[in-house]
Amino acid sequence: MRGIFSKWIQQMKAQTLVYMGVLGFFLLTVNLLAAASFSFSPYVFISMLVQALICLFFAKSIHQLLLTSKEQEEKSKQLAFLAYHDTLTGLPNRRLFNDRLERALLHAKRNEQLAAVMFLDMDRFKDVNDSLGHAYGDRLIRLAAERLLGCLRGSDTVYRQGGDEFTILLESFAKPDDARVVASRIQMALEEPFILDGMPVTITASIGIALYPLDGQLPEQLMAFADEAMFAAKNRGHNQFQFYASDIDAMVKSKAHIEKELRSALDNNQFEILYQPQYEITNRKLIGMEAIIHWSKGDNLLAHSMDWKKAAEEMGFMIPIGKWAVRTACRQMRIWQDEGYTPLRMTLTVTASQFKDEHFIEEIAVVLKETSIDPMLVELDLTESITSSNVQEASEKLIMLKKFGVRIVMDDLCTGLFTRSGLEGMPLDSVKLDSNLIRDLVDDNENQLLAAAIIRMAHRLGLNLIAKGVETEEQLEHLRLLQCTEVQGMLFSSPLGTEQFMRLMNDKINKG
Repeated sequence: MRGIFSKWIQQMKAQTLVYMGVLGFFLLTVNLLAAASFSFSPYVFISMLVQALICLFFAKSIHQLLLTSKEQEEKSKQLAFLAYHDTLTGLPNRRLFNDRLERALLHAKRNEQLAAVMFLDMDRFKDVNDSLGHAYGDRLIRLAAERLLGCLRGSDTVYRQGGDEFTILLESFAKPDDARVVASRIQMALEEPFILDGMPVTITASIGIALYPLDGQLPEQLMAFADEAMFAAKNRGHNQFQFYASDIDAMVKSKAHIEKELRSALDNNQFEILYQPQYEITNRKLIGMEAIIHWSKGDNLLAHSMDWKKAAEEMGFMIPIGKWAVRTACRQMRIWQDEGYTPLRMTLTVTASQFKDEHFIEEIAVVLKETSIDPMLVELDLTESITSSNVQEASEKLIMLKKFGVRIVMDDLCTGLFTRSGLEGMPLDSVKLDSNLIRDLVDDNENQLLAAAIIRMAHRLGLNLIAKGVETEEQLEHLRLLQCTEVQGMLFSSPLGTEQFMRLMNDKINKG
């Protein structure tokens, strides 16, 4: 009801003259009707004219009062805006920023999330200001502020500290690398030349980053640490960003390096497929292979500092890499069959991001159609974590894949899912014993009991079973006693390139 009344008041204010005009017309009409009953005289005419002038006077007075009130309201809004915003850029000022920072830290604490304060200083801005003048410098600041806003989410805040310095608040994110992504985005945005009266002007920025709660939990701490990190970044050279904590900075820089290298590897076709032979345990007959993605760049830093596949999965690279791997391996399988080699089963590892991709099933169908290979020779290897998060959705996808005729194998299995209720609706063909379980199989009684339980359950459910990472004859003998059916590992062969695997097939199976 209050909203309706308020809207009516606003409408009345906006149309004051109209309403007063209608009132004046009404009074004039009444006077005319009254005058019609009497004889017309100058007195009646003057009376009507005076009343009309009075109505017009009141209408103008009321309109002027409302106009003055509106101007006062607009001025109050403008003063309130200036109290909390920078006059040059229109960005929040320190007072508003501090308020938002305090609320952001409370929200991050309540939701156990990270927040970040970023301190940004433009490199060589003084040179631009001195050479072109303050007017051009002000325009550059305004344009830079617009680009900064374009790099942030709606929940984030940027304010102008003064001069060419800005402070940025990033709210509610999950990992330090998210702040690194924003810093990189800002640097790329500012690197693009600014056009001032047709003249290109290029600037860069040094950025310091402090994280809540890793670096500090108080607003003033985070502001001071971000400022300190910014000076450290500037000392390293222009166009740099620096985290306050050295270990976080090293970790984030390492991830940024591997992201750059992975992107380059995709663009320059630096990946290759290696093939891990698989054997029957009873007669050591070659029955298949596991296609393994290998990064042929051979960068020792990347190879030893972190698991690049895990990093690629986190960064979203495994979807295009996995798509390439499936297509490449299946095409190679087609080539071998066309050359007369006996068809072997090929296992293709599927990551969580691949499996969740909406085009995954369609891509498998397209590759099978293009290569015309027997779907029963294609085995998709999924880890338990892929299916355990949403068993119903995973089951539906697996059923769709099974309609193509492909085989499904479950990897990294533990006893939590490996029960009849956990596997209900899962159209599996095989399960794998993880290499971590096999490694201590000979000397660890618990591993022996766990392996025996999984193998018994697999046999009961009619599933094939393969052990990974078999390295010794003792491990092989234990697996034979436990009635495991298939094995792979360094005891038999390391992953082989295409030519090496062809030589292996020539040795192990008859051509034709």
